Formats: sequence, C-alpha cells, structure tokens
Amino acid sequence: MREIEIKIKVKDLESIKKQLEEKGCILSNPISQRDVIYSKDGDTQEWGNAKEGDITIRIRHLNNGAELTLKKQKSSELDNLEYETEVKDPEALHNILLTLGYTPIVEVKKVRQKGRMGKYEICLDQVEQLGSFVELETLTSDDVDPERTQEELYRVIESFGLSRNDEEVRGYDTQIYQLSH
Repeated sequence: MREIEIKIKVKDLESIKKQLEEKGCILSNPISQRDVIYSKDGDTQEWGNAKEGDITIRIRHLNNGAELTLKKQKSSELDNLEYETEVKDPEALHNILLTLGYTPIVEVKKVRQKGRMGKYEICLDQVEQLGSFVELETLTSDDVDPERTQEELYRVIESFGLSRNDEEVRGYDTQIYQLSH
C-alpha cells in the first residue's frame, strides 16, 4: 500500500482534540511509542538528501509489543510505499538487522492518539525534542496522484483551522537527526 500524509506543527493539541471529538472522531488512549530507525551500513545520506527509492526500516516499540515497518520513498518523505508487520521478539529482530548490516541511527519517542475520519487516519503526536503535531494520512493504491491526494488532506486539515503554512515536510526521524548533527 501507498501511505500519503501531511504533518502540521501545532501549538495546542487539546483544542484540536476537542474539535475532533465534537465532529464525532473517537481518539485512542495515549500510546507511548519508541521508534528505532535503522540505516544500511550506517549511511546517513537520507536524512539530509532524501530521494525517491530511499528505504527506511523501523522497529516501533509499543506499550504491548512491537512492529517492523519498511518505507520506500516515492515523491517525498511523506509519500511512501509501506509494509508493516507485528514483531514477537524485537530484540531478535534488532540482532537480525545488525547481522544484515543495518545500524540504529535515530530514536524517536512520542505519545500518540489515533482516530479515524472517514477514509483518513488522524494522529495527535507529542514528540520529544520536537513538540506537537497533527498528522493526517490515507492508504491508497500504488499508482495514485500524490499531489491530488495531498490536496484532499489539506482540505480536511484546514477545516480545523490549521494552515498548510505550518506543514512539516520532514519525518520525525529526519528532524531529530538534523537537530543532533
């Protein structure tokens, strides 16, 4: 599947949460997530010069388990082919990735609340070192027009008084990497 998203930096997650609930959106309880992002052979070029075809591998540690995600970048950092699966033993997977030549480069810690608005998933994120964000995403077919899809996402997010002028086009991993280097 292809995941296309927009990410907006916000000052007040509580007001967005209230608006979502008023529109009937049911949000999950807060979920603590710790993402460890790996790079092949320690290559860090993707965090300064991302391009189509770049692959990101992530182990996401959750309150009650873990997930492995592989993202292959399409038109931008927020437009990816995405494959995800549950992981029973994250430590074993970590060792497998090390053996295959992958190195953990960036760690992202956040508290997330998720909800659905029609065909869209919305996430309210409080990210350590970065602040508060609203993400709106959709899963599409691989051959979709990403610009048209992002315009749909902008229309939805702007209905909450958020502005595309506050959009963040980099992933959390890129932002954190660039802060520390």
